[in-house]
Amino acid sequence: MSESSAQLEQANDGFDPITFSVMLSRFNEIVKEMTQTLERTAWSAVLALVHDYSCAIYDARQRQVAMGDALPIHVTSMHLVLDAIAESFGDDINEGDVFLCNHPFMGNTHVGDVVTAEPVFANGQHLFWSVAKGHQQDIGAFIPASLVPQARDVWQEGLHIPPVKIYDRGAPRKDVIEFYLANLRYKDMLRGDLHAQLGSIRKGRVRLRELVDEYGIDTVVQGVDRIIDYSDKRMGHAIQAIPDGVYRAEGWVDSDGADAVDIPIKVTVTIDGDRAHVDYAGSAPQSPTGINGTFATSQGAGAIPFLYYIDPDVPHNHGCLRHLEVSAPEGTICNARYPASTSAATVLPTDAMQDIINKAMVDAAPDLVIAGSARCAGQPMLSGFDDRNNEVWGALFANNGGGGPAARGADGWPIYITPAAMGGQKASPIEQLELLYPLLCLEMEIEPDSMGLGEYIGGPGIRFAVQPTHSSIEGVSWGDGLENPPHGIRGGTMAAGGGQYIEQVDGSRRFLSANAHFRIDSAETHVGVSTGGGGWGNPYDRDVEDVRRDVRDGIVSRRLAEDVCGVVLTGETFEIDWTATAQRRAALRRTGRPPVEPTRPSASTWRRRTMTGRDIYLLNPVLP
Repeated sequence: MSESSAQLEQANDGFDPITFSVMLSRFNEIVKEMTQTLERTAWSAVLALVHDYSCAIYDARQRQVAMGDALPIHVTSMHLVLDAIAESFGDDINEGDVFLCNHPFMGNTHVGDVVTAEPVFANGQHLFWSVAKGHQQDIGAFIPASLVPQARDVWQEGLHIPPVKIYDRGAPRKDVIEFYLANLRYKDMLRGDLHAQLGSIRKGRVRLRELVDEYGIDTVVQGVDRIIDYSDKRMGHAIQAIPDGVYRAEGWVDSDGADAVDIPIKVTVTIDGDRAHVDYAGSAPQSPTGINGTFATSQGAGAIPFLYYIDPDVPHNHGCLRHLEVSAPEGTICNARYPASTSAATVLPTDAMQDIINKAMVDAAPDLVIAGSARCAGQPMLSGFDDRNNEVWGALFANNGGGGPAARGADGWPIYITPAAMGGQKASPIEQLELLYPLLCLEMEIEPDSMGLGEYIGGPGIRFAVQPTHSSIEGVSWGDGLENPPHGIRGGTMAAGGGQYIEQVDGSRRFLSANAHFRIDSAETHVGVSTGGGGWGNPYDRDVEDVRRDVRDGIVSRRLAEDVCGVVLTGETFEIDWTATAQRRAALRRTGRPPVEPTRPSASTWRRRTMTGRDIYLLNPVLP
């Protein structure tokens, strides 16, 4: 009997294991159907193409039961929004109600994420919540974007909605719905997205009722307890396998969206038996701009790494979270105090907050930690006026999303985009982008030498170039990891970093920091070059044939293959010089590699290497 099978029987003592397994699968299938419903009916690119949304099921106590193809930063904290709804409405939660909330100081991640939640009843008893959270393409900020690093307070970042009913006992609250939509750009499109989320949670309600009708309330409720207890036991065993101790690390966010650069983030991880405590004390004070974290994003950032340290067959539900405690002092960049803006909180500073946990745990759990990841930089929200139909338009896509981290036994993924999503978001088809928007996509290519090297290499970055086809375009970008690139771990090298620039008619370029508000004129081209992910393990331990393949495929240059990986190739067919390779690798082993790099801020040289004398660099530019 396997360990997981034995634990399954122990966790479900007194409860039929066959019924347990079937019920677990049913919950997962319900969430999968909710997810597909939302994706296939959404109107905006950010939902229908990028997949920036999450669906999940919670019980009446706001405990997560199941989530499907969801984004980690959403589902590690979505119970907090349900807690706020339950607290706000108390006994006034009825069958047929639907609640909406996006308030970042009431349990939500950031203002751009809108939660729709429907209580599910059976025989008059509240049993579940069917929930969908979707990133809105617009939320009414002072500039056309739903992540706004330039926002100076809550009033600049968009419409804040505390828990509110948009359906009351089955009847739509048209006044509330129209009030919401009246404050948004792209009203028709976002009405479609709202209905897509409503359709998703209604699908969940129908399928959950069918499950209860089939098995009965008592069996289903008991099954939920067993599913959560099973994950609890598995998570506890996984943390117990990590040596007790206190582990610390530091990382840096590129800029605060204003004047400060290399913003420090610090973490202390304490492992005590089957519990982990993550504390972000010592991190920088909250920023005057929109890159601050919320309480919800701090909870997510501290929990997510431990959820991928465990076996992938462990259901990610409330049972896992029981073993994790996360604290972030209020008033810091990790957990800002009202009325600070937290507009970009899901990625800034949350991606960096995740990465440094792996830095801290490199000695405690060397085979579980992953290298650093690209952090959502250089993917602007574009908007303008479409001369073809005389309408305003907006597009949010992730086609130059950066590379993912290397890990023991696996190279990183391309277009990983951000630790907040961990590969759960998607690049949009070029044909659809050019059909839907007045854009010409000139280039979408892997960027050579963009990733960290190691026994396993990071995922490569992407070079993506886009040009207006008609009038000028306004752009808003966010993120970091360009100046402070994804770290290498266990001897792996850091990634290259990256950047973005606007190429002008005369060939000169305006380089922009990751957080920028800019304009692309009709004759100009926006180029975003994302960083790859960090490397894992010593580069001179990488399989020689794998290095040869990397060079042959144009991912790694011959220079880095020889200088860093110690593999010497000759001729146009990339033949391996085995004698020279053995000598070079022996020399590299004598030199050794640090357990983590970089150890200082602003370690990337990409921008300085790429810029010429005709180019200029603008830190956190804003349009007048």
